[in-house]
Amino acid sequence: MLFLSKLYLMLKALRVAIMGLDEFSDPHDYPLDDVIHRALRGREAVYPFGIFYRYGAVTLGSRSTIRNWGLGTLFLVPPAFVPGRLKKASEVFREPIYTDVDLSTEVGGFKVAMPLVVGSMGSTAIAGKTAIPIAKAAARHGIVMSIGENVATVRGYEKRYNRTHPSWKERAMAYLEELDSRGQGLGGLIVQQSVEDAYNELWNRVYTDKDIDQYIDRGLLGFEIKIGQGAKPGLGGIIKLPREEAEKLTRKYNIDFFEGRNAIRYSVPSTYTENILRSLIRNMRTQYPRVRIWVKIGPYRDVIKVISIAAEEGADAVVIDSREGGTGMAPTVSMRHFGYTTLTAALAIFEARKRGITVDMLLGGRVYDGGDVVKAVALGASGIYLARPLVLSALIRGEKGVANLLESISVETKMAVSALGKYHIKEVTPDDIAVSDHHVAKLYGLRYIHEIPISDR
Repeated sequence: MLFLSKLYLMLKALRVAIMGLDEFSDPHDYPLDDVIHRALRGREAVYPFGIFYRYGAVTLGSRSTIRNWGLGTLFLVPPAFVPGRLKKASEVFREPIYTDVDLSTEVGGFKVAMPLVVGSMGSTAIAGKTAIPIAKAAARHGIVMSIGENVATVRGYEKRYNRTHPSWKERAMAYLEELDSRGQGLGGLIVQQSVEDAYNELWNRVYTDKDIDQYIDRGLLGFEIKIGQGAKPGLGGIIKLPREEAEKLTRKYNIDFFEGRNAIRYSVPSTYTENILRSLIRNMRTQYPRVRIWVKIGPYRDVIKVISIAAEEGADAVVIDSREGGTGMAPTVSMRHFGYTTLTAALAIFEARKRGITVDMLLGGRVYDGGDVVKAVALGASGIYLARPLVLSALIRGEKGVANLLESISVETKMAVSALGKYHIKEVTPDDIAVSDHHVAKLYGLRYIHEIPISDR
């Protein structure tokens, strides 16, 4: 028996050594198949058919189970009586359909084709591999893109420090030049700056860059203050580097040299108080008057206070990234124990709206389809903030995979808004939402789904 116990533990150890902790990898409790389906099939992916399970060969029906992650406990509840559809019919002189829905809006001071933002991806290896196809597809679809912290400092501002990783400016210009080629005037580029980036005056360098100046003049640039992120609130950025690359960064970063060929680079978390955040936003408005100012926060307990200060000081947008948000690298302890879910982050936005806060707010953390977009907007979000589905799509099929994903989200969002009898994304409201959790419904004054049969709303 002792031999069998040892053998079992050795096999388990081998699996962990090879796979790591699959509790946090994409296949575990993540809709990976759905993202792959979208990356491969584009707008066709709004239907669940494949080669074997194809139309005419199977019957379909919604699952009775409730997703226990993301916004799965929220449901869109279309009405039978739809005066908005009648009004739209009088405008288009026919029965309206989902293609009549308008998703164009404004997010954080930028005009966009739909309320999606490419979330900040920094200097990790996987971000570098997928940055260019994501940038080009995002620009083509007229949505805002953010470049995360530490890219310029670790990968180079203009020239590459490493031949396999694009520099900051390569990523920026891939997006901005594609915007130019589209000629739509939609989208915008957001630039994050870490403490280490600030030592190199990244924002100053971008603001005075002659190649980027024309885009600043056209209102296509913003700077994002990063207070935290979902997967590791309270901690700075972390990446693994080859030892020889890490040795070049020891003057700027805390480096943990393991035995062997790799090292871990730690970026410090910025230090904030209420007064520091207020002063920073005021200084930025004075120093960089031609750019938009965004604030990104993780799942913090004082989230409402941060949103309030950002709004009072004139920030253009606040991003709330939940603990379900993706990351290139984070410690196990933070992913397992820190923060709160996407639903809680969405309810924070809802609560801020009830308190009269009008600043644009974006929701991040395992949101990836058209239903998520409509649910988030119905609760008061200005849009959703996503990155992991885009990275996966780029790995699967490059720029085309990212474009396919975005196209599927656009079609689904239009279908969902149309089903509610509305024809602009901004028309959806909390009345279009029902909650399967009675406590959440009661606490926030939302419709409890099992009370619908006895409700006149």
